[in-house]
Amino acid sequence: MSEGLEFIIWLLCVVITAILIAFFIKKSSFKTSGKEGFAVYVCPSNTSSFITDTGETLCCNGDVVDGECKGNLVCSLSPKTKSRLPTCSDLAASEAAALGASKCPSSIPNYFGSSRIGVEGCSVSIATADGLQPSNPNQPQCRLYRTRAEDIAKFDSCYNVLRMQKAEAVLRLPGCASAAAAADAAQNTPPANPSSCPPPPPPPLPNFVITGNWVGARIPVQKRNVLANGNIVHAIQQGQHVKMVVTDTNNITITTRFYEGSINDLNTRTSDMVKINAMGDAAGNYVLSSAP
Repeated sequence: MSEGLEFIIWLLCVVITAILIAFFIKKSSFKTSGKEGFAVYVCPSNTSSFITDTGETLCCNGDVVDGECKGNLVCSLSPKTKSRLPTCSDLAASEAAALGASKCPSSIPNYFGSSRIGVEGCSVSIATADGLQPSNPNQPQCRLYRTRAEDIAKFDSCYNVLRMQKAEAVLRLPGCASAAAAADAAQNTPPANPSSCPPPPPPPLPNFVITGNWVGARIPVQKRNVLANGNIVHAIQQGQHVKMVVTDTNNITITTRFYEGSINDLNTRTSDMVKINAMGDAAGNYVLSSAP
């Protein structure tokens, strides 16, 4: 073999090696930077991990006998799930988002902490990878205390943040400054001058959660869409999937469906029952339930 050919082969090997090294460096940096979300390495509480025949690590909320879950499968600890289960990281992120939507002020929307460790709160910044504290402790945050007495007494409670926001909103209404106390639903105080205040808002829709073996938790409904025929689409975002339960006007379940994408697309994707029925069927895998 001539020296020139040997040099060309050597040069090609060097170039290919450099390309591979650059690719893996880029891939590694993509995984560790700029990616929001939770890093979960253990199964949720009250569940057990086991490895399937295909090498996937799953979490089971019942007994595991001979490598088989005798309860319900909750989530997968494997980064690329071969089952149709959500990853445990996606599940933790979804639960945190649901808690943020139900417990946190809109101006401080990101839930952090855990009821098991006794520290819970809300922050402007997203939570750290383990979900236990704000990623930026210098941004505004508030605390979720265990009792109403603590909520009222502690100045940094999210309860008091919400009260101040409601009071400020009502004070900005023309001719209704005296009704500030009425904005706090927990106090249920009538306004001093009802004739100068706007009528109270209509009662909210019933609180529902979506639960089942394809959800792995009781997740509050995050978005609703009322169809032209009166049917209601109840939806949650769980990882890359939007999971829906469609009910009639009496909130009796008609069907369950899912699609891959953003919950912000719900209104266009589910504008009528024809589009809904064309989506993936999830019958028997999750249901709509009243919130506790």
